[in-house]
Amino acid sequence: MEFQKKIFAFICLVTLCFSATAQDYSKALRGRVVDSDTKQPLEGVNVVILNMPKFTATTTDNNGQFSFEKLKAGRYSLKFSMVSYHDAALNNVSVTSGKETILNVEMTEKISGMQELVVTAERDKTRSNNEFAPISARFFSMEETKRFAATMNDPARMAQTFPGVISANDENNAIVVRGNSPRGILWRLEGVEIPNPNHFAGSEGASGGGVAMLSANMLGRTDFLSGAFPAEYGNALSGVMDMNFRKGNSAKHEFTLQVGILGAEAALEGPFSKKNNASYLVNYRYSTLELFALMGFKIGGDITPKYQDLSFNFSFPTKKIGTFSLFGLGGMSSLGTSLQKDTLKWQSIQDKSSDMQHYYMFTTGVTHLILPDVKTYIKTTLSFSYTNSGSNTDTFTTLLKPTTIFDESYKYYNARLAVAVNRKIDSKNLVRSGIYYTGTFYNLQNRDFSFLHHQLETRVQSKGNTHLLEAYWQWKHRFSETLSVTSGLHFTYFLLNKKAALEPRANIEWKPTFNHTVSAAVGLHNRTDAVSAYVSTVETVNGLQQSNKFLDMSKAAHAVLGYDFVFLKNFRLHAETYFQYLFKIPAGVDTNAWYATINQNDGFVNFPLMNKGKGMNYGLELTVEKFFSNNYFFLVTTSLFNSRYAGTDGVWRNTAYNGNYVLNVVGCKEFLLGKQKINIIGITAKVLYRGGMRITPINIAESKQQQQTVYDYKNAYGEKLPDYVRMDFGTYFRRNKKRWSWILSLDIQNVINRQNVAGKIYDPQKDEVRIIKNLGIVPVLSWKVEFGVKKKQLEK
Repeated sequence: MEFQKKIFAFICLVTLCFSATAQDYSKALRGRVVDSDTKQPLEGVNVVILNMPKFTATTTDNNGQFSFEKLKAGRYSLKFSMVSYHDAALNNVSVTSGKETILNVEMTEKISGMQELVVTAERDKTRSNNEFAPISARFFSMEETKRFAATMNDPARMAQTFPGVISANDENNAIVVRGNSPRGILWRLEGVEIPNPNHFAGSEGASGGGVAMLSANMLGRTDFLSGAFPAEYGNALSGVMDMNFRKGNSAKHEFTLQVGILGAEAALEGPFSKKNNASYLVNYRYSTLELFALMGFKIGGDITPKYQDLSFNFSFPTKKIGTFSLFGLGGMSSLGTSLQKDTLKWQSIQDKSSDMQHYYMFTTGVTHLILPDVKTYIKTTLSFSYTNSGSNTDTFTTLLKPTTIFDESYKYYNARLAVAVNRKIDSKNLVRSGIYYTGTFYNLQNRDFSFLHHQLETRVQSKGNTHLLEAYWQWKHRFSETLSVTSGLHFTYFLLNKKAALEPRANIEWKPTFNHTVSAAVGLHNRTDAVSAYVSTVETVNGLQQSNKFLDMSKAAHAVLGYDFVFLKNFRLHAETYFQYLFKIPAGVDTNAWYATINQNDGFVNFPLMNKGKGMNYGLELTVEKFFSNNYFFLVTTSLFNSRYAGTDGVWRNTAYNGNYVLNVVGCKEFLLGKQKINIIGITAKVLYRGGMRITPINIAESKQQQQTVYDYKNAYGEKLPDYVRMDFGTYFRRNKKRWSWILSLDIQNVINRQNVAGKIYDPQKDEVRIIKNLGIVPVLSWKVEFGVKKKQLEK
């Protein structure tokens, strides 16, 4: 009865919000301005809205905060100015009637005694949030993702539109960066490494999955780095996805409800107390397919893909001891295939098998940010994470008697500590140093059926703990307004096998004129593998042993040269050329001398490895971009590259990801509707053309003899698949009502339904090579409602 009362009260509250008597479509635009180096709030910053009929301006208070009340729904351009600081600008800031818009703005101090360099606001539209990363780094906001067709509000799919980045396949969001394996990606949230944040994550060591756990309602600042990272990023070879949760609205309670193909979700945010700006932000999502199944509608077969996720961020500012934040992200997912019980319908091995997979992940942490003086901030994050992944495969006789042929379970418990100390010595010098600690407790099992011995054989059976220690130091020196140099060191020590690595990093940025920039970066990078790769037992001449336990970290030297040109105010030309030399890559020996982990998306092998593999990635990337203005934008990226590797046999081969060329064309056009021009229809499109992936040819004769797929490893990755072509399309309609708004969107991945070739296998029942194809057309429809509630109204 009490529960029913709460539901009734909530329905009444929503009805009250939607029937509000306000006579306008106004909403507040608020924000905070801080020093980019010290994060100190800036008082007295002049904030001007440039595209208003009347002069509209305000100044920031002693907390760096500003506010514009009762702005009509639409887009606004703002300019921020202050003595001794470079001007900053934000263009086309979206204000809707459903939610308040809250901005976080950073301004850079001018160098004392130097002649001012005029810098256009458009110059910084895509720059990283990290002031130590001037090259191979790009910032993007989740608000942008709706203007990119078929990204599905997923940061990894968003990154696939950037130069040098491609998807590993259509079924998940794993990304290949400059020819590197997806397992070289580092995921970070709130300054600490996190486990793979994707549902249906697949096998051990995977970095992607079918659906992102991260909701667009939660994410704030996001940086994607594709090479030559600054010294603060360690344990990564190919790329970094550095994410932060945004803070909830500290002045007003707001709600977001959304239902679509990917799930039904609800987000809540608002103030705990207006006295100290404490706020909450919570988002929960449940699989729509599972909801349909609960109602009796089966979609996608007998076993419905299931997933749900929860994320939250609570912020508690204090007057004297800094700001505390409690954050968390968790998800559960499972899927599988069931047995075809009618044996007369068996046509392939899949028909007489069942397979189930699951992936559970949860991470939570506490962050403390304190500004002990006007030139220093210290950020400390303590987090705990848990992952549980596994799968089980059974095959059946005609009497439906099962035999387990594969069974795996991987459980990890990680405790992490990250401490960063940032010190602005003066307007020319910025120093940041820090430490990372990861304590890992694991319980791992992997059993595989041996057709030779007709029994399950254990490949992994290990329970224990290990530790990873990291430390870094980096220094940025601005010689002038046009020239800056950053140098740094990163140190890593892996206690499982007592391996250590010291990684020097450096970059330089030169601005000969206000709209031209030349930059370069070099660095050494290392990456440990999943614990299972070290503790697995493998076949040796002396029997089963943990012979891979003492493998060294994989290593890569990166070098990048870049050029950036901003012209005609909103256009940008960007070019980068890069070279990466990979060495000490774990590689097979003897009959497996062709193998190197550089080609593996996930999992591990059952034979001995040595750190004698090597690889090379080099290429040229070109970007032509028109920033969003006048209600449209476009982005054209192209990459020409080569990706090669050599195993212990010394033979240089193509890597699995060596497609050689990629072309992306992305665009969006918005149309303003209604008398007040506050409603929007948007049309988005994307065209992707890239060279086909490389696969190892099938040995037909051996496959027929063994009645299973046997590959010709002497010609490893010697066959190139047909070129990959895909067109995506999207459209959305936003309607701004009085005090609330809704948006209806449709994303269609592969709108022309072209099924690109993903691989090949041998089918023994049909005695033929069967082509495996990528997904066809994938429509994703969603409807979202946003509305706010004043605190007094909520208390009623």
